[in-house]
Amino acid sequence: MSTLDIDPDANVSVREQLVNQLRYLIASGHYNVNDTLPSTRSLGDQLDISFHTVRKAYQELEDEGLLSSQVGSGYTVRERTPLAKSERMERGAKVVNDTLQQLVGLGLSDTEIESLFQEQATLLDHAGLERKLIAVGPHDELNRMCADQLSTALQKTVLPVSLSQIERHKDADFAFSPYPCLAEILETLSRTDTMGFSTHLPPPVLETVARLRDRETLGLVSRYQDTIPPLSEELRSHTAYDGQVIAASIDRKADHLQSFVQETDLLLATPASQRRLRPYLDESLHDVEELKLLVSKDSIEAIADAVPA
Repeated sequence: MSTLDIDPDANVSVREQLVNQLRYLIASGHYNVNDTLPSTRSLGDQLDISFHTVRKAYQELEDEGLLSSQVGSGYTVRERTPLAKSERMERGAKVVNDTLQQLVGLGLSDTEIESLFQEQATLLDHAGLERKLIAVGPHDELNRMCADQLSTALQKTVLPVSLSQIERHKDADFAFSPYPCLAEILETLSRTDTMGFSTHLPPPVLETVARLRDRETLGLVSRYQDTIPPLSEELRSHTAYDGQVIAASIDRKADHLQSFVQETDLLLATPASQRRLRPYLDESLHDVEELKLLVSKDSIEAIADAVPA
């Protein structure tokens, strides 16, 4: 069912109504980047308007940089660099001023106008106007752990984004990252509200590793190979363990895990690798502890305070 509603009797032209409503649907995430919009004919039939009017609306949005067109593929939503805050505020002020003049012209009082604005703002919230939240980090597996924790704490979707992909997410409203990456992200996402966070390993894991003797072998298993160095460094820097660390990843083949498990005295595995590791465990001889990077409580509270409900 279409979320577009065209009023042929309105003072605003049908084309302008369509353009304004499509802008909103794109901004609110109803249509995402690379989504294909309905064909001009199908949308025209759906709204009972001329397909020429739909085409003109699409072309206007293409001129603004919101859509791209290709012969045979129709019109798709494209990613664009958002306007600077000062320009957004200037354009927004003009829209509000025009609207206020129309409302005053209808005879509404100040109290009635204020009530209308509050009512419509509530309707926008209920319509699901979602802010785009991203967690950015250098290691995909660790970054996903942090994004999942932030999603749970905020009760909002936080997308994990690798450092190499941040150019594609300049439309994000909020970006969160480990402090060592913060300067780079601030430079790239100059128009995004960006906050750093600190992380740590679970105290029970650190306690167990600290009790290992140097002649005992610590095994690390992760989903991706690049996850191993930062976890290994974190473990050594927070414990006195100076013994051998052997590591394996499951992003390719897992045939080597059988012999790998037999060589370890303590086995730690990331959440993404545990399920595939279990068939290779002899439960009578080996146990595996979950190795998960945790976002600090203070960081989560600070981020929750900064992100509007």
